[in-house]
Amino acid sequence: MQCSAPMDANNNSENKSVRTIIVAGQSSDRTREVLRALRGFTNVVWPSSLESALAQTGSKDAGCLVIADDLREEPVDEFLQEARELQRNLPIFVITDPDDVAEAVSAMRHGATAVIEIPPSYAALCEEVTRAMQ
Repeated sequence: MQCSAPMDANNNSENKSVRTIIVAGQSSDRTREVLRALRGFTNVVWPSSLESALAQTGSKDAGCLVIADDLREEPVDEFLQEARELQRNLPIFVITDPDDVAEAVSAMRHGATAVIEIPPSYAALCEEVTRAMQ
């Protein structure tokens, strides 16, 4: 599954290049799958560190944040809280395993906009990101 960039009423790709999709995650299979699903967007960045991801989250160009993986450097809850402090209204999506209910509940309690189970819902991820970028 691959997302495609948002389209306008005339079926032309919208110019959303100023709004960035930030993917935070380790070099894992899940992070690579998320990046592959988002490759239809031209404005996806995968910072080399969580600090860099947070710095980009605080930017006025940030469109949304996708937390794609367990963050070994920092608990997801703390990372979510820091991101929320930087951008109160930024859409933040947390990718979880289908059987990890505790992580999903915790993510929502700590400020996630939505929790998306991967696999199998790359389509849900694409829809959420597309909606956030409009």
